[in-house]
Amino acid sequence: MIAQESLKLGIKASRNATLALALLALVKGAVGIYSGSTVLIADAVHTGLDIFASLAVWIGLKISLKSSGKHFPYGYYKAENIIALFVSLLILFSGVELLKEGFTGVNTTSQLEFQGLALVTAVFSVLTIYGLSIYKRNIGTRINSQSLIADAMHSYTDVFSSMIVVVAVLGSMLGISKLDSFGTIVISLLIFKMGVESARDSVLTLMDAWLDEEESERIKKDIRSIPGLIKLEDLKLRKSGLVVFGEATVEVEGETDLKRVELLSEEVKTAVKKEVENLEHIVVNVKPVQRKNFRLALPVFDMNGFQAKLSGHLGKTPYFLFVDLEEGRVGNWKIFENQFFNSEKKGGMKAVDLIIREKANVLAVKTVGEGPYYMLRDNFVKILQIPDGVDTARDVLDRFQNFEEITTPMK
Repeated sequence: MIAQESLKLGIKASRNATLALALLALVKGAVGIYSGSTVLIADAVHTGLDIFASLAVWIGLKISLKSSGKHFPYGYYKAENIIALFVSLLILFSGVELLKEGFTGVNTTSQLEFQGLALVTAVFSVLTIYGLSIYKRNIGTRINSQSLIADAMHSYTDVFSSMIVVVAVLGSMLGISKLDSFGTIVISLLIFKMGVESARDSVLTLMDAWLDEEESERIKKDIRSIPGLIKLEDLKLRKSGLVVFGEATVEVEGETDLKRVELLSEEVKTAVKKEVENLEHIVVNVKPVQRKNFRLALPVFDMNGFQAKLSGHLGKTPYFLFVDLEEGRVGNWKIFENQFFNSEKKGGMKAVDLIIREKANVLAVKTVGEGPYYMLRDNFVKILQIPDGVDTARDVLDRFQNFEEITTPMK
């Protein structure tokens, strides 16, 4: 499903939910006034306020269809957050007023009339809101709309407040009239809590805050695992309505050509999109620096550690020696068997795949073919040429920083 069709489906779902909530609020309000149930009136106000939540999603999805204007290069997405802030203030005011009404009702005795009608309305409200939450969740999941899914979860929590109304009406029918006022107080507190949370989220979003630290750490971990990156210097993410904008600054070794920078930028974007599906745009800044730590790969004939004899052919070498070098000092090392050294086809490419999997960033070799060369280069593995007279791994470790870089494939 293309983005435009997904947005239109989401708009339709949020519109239907808004209209259904408006009708439900009118029914509960009318029955509440007719029967004298303050808790049903409070729940009608609660549902009325829920209309604004669905309306905000509706408006946000509608605005998402609109192209960026001359004075709004980042789009109109934050209009949803501004609307949500005003709605939050209205919710807070309504919560306070209903709370006063609830406390007033505790000190007075009210007779609930048409109890059966009030009870049927309360049960109908529970079933309707539950059905709406399922409907919005299914559509939201189908089009990957986080706002619609969140609104569905909000509706699901409203099911419980409507169940309070059922309990309050039943209590009144059993002669416990105070339950009506206590139910009003509970719902008022829920409304007030919803207003505080909505206002907080709106203000923080307008201030470009990013609150999901766990998601941010997962993204950073994915970016750091990209071959060719020396360091992730900085990652900034900010929400704007339904979408996310970002900026990442990464370090790579030395001067890098434009094609490789583009490839690296795409990998960074993919890592972010893995966690943030509604990513609108991310800027990747690539900074060239001098690498201090290396993971060196060497093709060798045997498993004699640093005394191993060097192999002259990348694809036909029986083993690979991997050595960690930290600011010139030798650290951990391992020898892996090249399971493909007898392969008749693409042995070099399979060997390169092993080098990349082991996260080597430098390869010292006597010769390299065209396919392996470009595969290594695209994965930011620096290729050094082993000169004549260098026969063992120890010789390479002593002199590799003076080796010349291979910049074109060799025959």
